[in-house]
Amino acid sequence: MAEVNLYESNALRDVTGPVIRPGGFALTERGMAYCGLALGARVLDVGCGTGAAVHHMRHHLGLAAMGIDRSSVLLEDGIRSCGPLPLLRGRAEALPVEDERVEAVLCECVLSLCTDPLCTLREALRVLQPGGYLVLTDVYSRGPYVPVQECGKPSVTCCLQGAADRPTVEARVTAAGFDLLLWEDHSSLLKRLAAQLVWTYGSLDAFWSTLYGPGVPDGMKGGGSGGCTRPGYYLLVAQKPKKT
Repeated sequence: MAEVNLYESNALRDVTGPVIRPGGFALTERGMAYCGLALGARVLDVGCGTGAAVHHMRHHLGLAAMGIDRSSVLLEDGIRSCGPLPLLRGRAEALPVEDERVEAVLCECVLSLCTDPLCTLREALRVLQPGGYLVLTDVYSRGPYVPVQECGKPSVTCCLQGAADRPTVEARVTAAGFDLLLWEDHSSLLKRLAAQLVWTYGSLDAFWSTLYGPGVPDGMKGGGSGGCTRPGYYLLVAQKPKKT
C-alpha cells in the first residue's frame, strides 16, 4: 500500500497553513519564553517542516534558529515561500549536528511520528549544551490507545497514531537524561483544529476521505482519532543537566 504522510498533505496544510500543527506559533513562543533564551541563542527545530517556526524565531524572537526535517517536499516548499533559511534534510534519530552545539531544541508534533522516540530524545540531549532546553509540543493520549484497524487502504502516517500517554512521555524524557521542568495541557488547541477541519470539509470523516478516498478506516471514523481514544495536546519543557 502507498503511504500518505499527513503532514505533507495539502488537505491539512490548507487549514493549518505552513506551521502544520495546532495553535500556530503560540506554543513556540510560550516555550521559548519559558526558557528565557538570550538574543542570538542557537535553537534547533527538529522536524521543522517548511521552516515556518525557524523563520518566525529568527525574525520575531531574535534567535539563531535552524531546522532539520526528513521531508524534501516540505523543505522545498519552505525555501520557495520563506526564502533562504538554514534548513537541512535529516532524521530526528540521527541529527547531523555536532555535540553540545545548541542552547535549545524545539520538537513540535514530531516525537509521536518517530519510530524510536527514546533515540530521538537522546539525540536532542547530545546536541544540547549543558543546561540547554528541550521544548516539546505534541499529541498525547488521555485515554486507552486502540490500534487502527487495517482496511486495505493506503497507510496514513500521522501523529495521532503514535500518541503516548503522559506518564510514558515523561518517562521517555527522563530516561533520555533530561530533568522535567514543565508540563502544560493545551488540548483546546487540538479541539480548535478539529473544528477548523470540520468547518472546511464538513466533517472529520470527509477530511480523512480526502486522504484515503471513499471509505474511511474504522480507526479514523467519528473523530479521526487514529486509535487514540481521547487525544490531547501538550507543551513540555525539560533541561539537560548542567555540568558539575
